[in-house]
This record gives sequence, C-alpha cells and structure tokens, in this order.
Amino acid sequence: MQLRGESAGADVLFSSQDDIALYLVDFINKAQHRVWVSANEFSLPDVAQAIIQAKVRGLDVRVLLDASQTGPDKNNAAARFRAGGITPLIHSRNRGMHQNFVICDDDRVAFGSAGFTAAAMQKARAGTPSKKTADNFNLFVGVPALAKQYATEFERLTSESAR
Repeated sequence: MQLRGESAGADVLFSSQDDIALYLVDFINKAQHRVWVSANEFSLPDVAQAIIQAKVRGLDVRVLLDASQTGPDKNNAAARFRAGGITPLIHSRNRGMHQNFVICDDDRVAFGSAGFTAAAMQKARAGTPSKKTADNFNLFVGVPALAKQYATEFERLTSESAR
C-alpha cells in the first residue's frame, strides 16, 4: 500500500502479499549519498548486491550486523560484505541486536519486523505452503526528521561495535 502526502510518502509492505526484498533493492538503488544498514539476520544476496553496488557508486555505505552473522561459514553476511569491499561493524554488546533498518540519504528510512532473510521478506509463491512468519517493512520517503533519528541510533549502535 502506498501512502503519499505533499512531500513525503510511505510504502507499507507485508510479507504475506509483498516481495519486500524487491522493494528494498529499488529503495537502495535510488540512494544518492548514503546507505546505512542495521541487520540482525542477513541472507538476501540481491539486497547485499544492491548495498555493494552503492559502495561501488561512491556512496557512504556502512553496514552493522549482529554478531550471529559472523563465523566460520565463508558465505555468512560479514564475509559477503567484506568480499564486496565493505567492512561491516559487528554488534556484540547485547545478545541479539534486533534492529533492522536502512537509511538512504537524509530523508529516507526503511524499517520493520522483517529480518533480511528470504523467509521474512519474500512472499510465499503460488503452490507453496504458507509462510511461517508474518512480517512487515515500511519504506518512508521525504521524512528527514525520521532519517535523523535513525541515523542517531545507528551511530549509537556503531559506537558499541567492532570491525
């Protein structure tokens, strides 16, 4: 569902009916200055590639991951970002950092209950069993005050993190 005002708008997405990952890739691809990402879980290659491409385009790209996204598996999220030229910050101060959001530029924020996984962000395909999760993600455009609040929280979280 799209909600639009004079200078601001929002896409309200539900995993039961929307492929949130597709919207998120487009949201990131439209960034012109910055892409900051905070993720508890991350296993979406298309979204990771959009973030890496933002770095290639010269944007200020920062990625904050929960400590669970590191480890010996060379396909983990931290390794994927490192291979793409992004050194993620790893948050391990609290057990399970559950803040999932993306800040693009100074006026766009995406956040919701969905983790960055196929199970959470991609709707069930026809003929497949219904999803076990019911998640949401909301994309806000033209809301600088909201972006500023999330940027402040991102800075706080990164101050508690390590490379």
